[in-house]
Amino acid sequence: MEWSLVCPVKDEIHLLERALPSFYAVNPTEVILCLDKPAPKNVINAIRKTVKACNAEHKTRIIEVEQNPDYEFHQAWVRRKGFLEAKYDRILTTDIDLILNENVLKAIRLVGKNNIGLVSCSKRYSYEGFQRIWRNTGMELVRLIGSPRFTGLYAIWRPHWIDSEDEGIKKLKDPKHGAYREAKVGEDTYLRNCMMRKHKVIYLEDVGGKALATNIWDLPQIQFENGRHLASKEYGILRVLLAVLLQLHAYALLGWLYEVTKD
Repeated sequence: MEWSLVCPVKDEIHLLERALPSFYAVNPTEVILCLDKPAPKNVINAIRKTVKACNAEHKTRIIEVEQNPDYEFHQAWVRRKGFLEAKYDRILTTDIDLILNENVLKAIRLVGKNNIGLVSCSKRYSYEGFQRIWRNTGMELVRLIGSPRFTGLYAIWRPHWIDSEDEGIKKLKDPKHGAYREAKVGEDTYLRNCMMRKHKVIYLEDVGGKALATNIWDLPQIQFENGRHLASKEYGILRVLLAVLLQLHAYALLGWLYEVTKD
């Protein structure tokens, strides 16, 4: 099975030595690392050092991606440039803050068969002490009682991506800076939403990677905006409280209260 791994990289030198070896451990046919142009020399040097240590020079390509004026959200273009540059139609995309394991191979094998366009793996985050037990248990319960959460760790079949994602991706704004009603739609979610209209999308319960960075959904400002989003979707107080308790997201409750009482 031949397949490509695509990963955007910015300046996360401290993560390279831990994440990159796990990429090669799942044996992709090629690894494409996408950097902004011009790429910082210290980042390039750090990548080359780790790639050499993994004896993976023959399967690694570093591409520098220029700004594309058609895209308002640069990272969306960076990842898609990697998709276009890939040698193979079967593609796994990940982020540089993930340590991958062999469960991702289940997703890669499924795409392209029976009209399956995208397969998402679960991720696990690193917490300490009480938070580690409570939040990881909470995420498991959320997955069991509701729909699985789409993650940024997923495989696609490129022909299905090409024929499904529309021009709206070019107008998508960075969700970290957008209005709260847009905050739930990042560039990965936009791709998934487009894919669902024409092709099958599958969510695997298998944990395909361990995150080294903080879960963005745990940040207070993101919790708050998510709470506002839940209010805009007319979620009731009991449903919001359940989500808050399961995930320890107190700021989400504040965001919900702000939105329902502001008038």
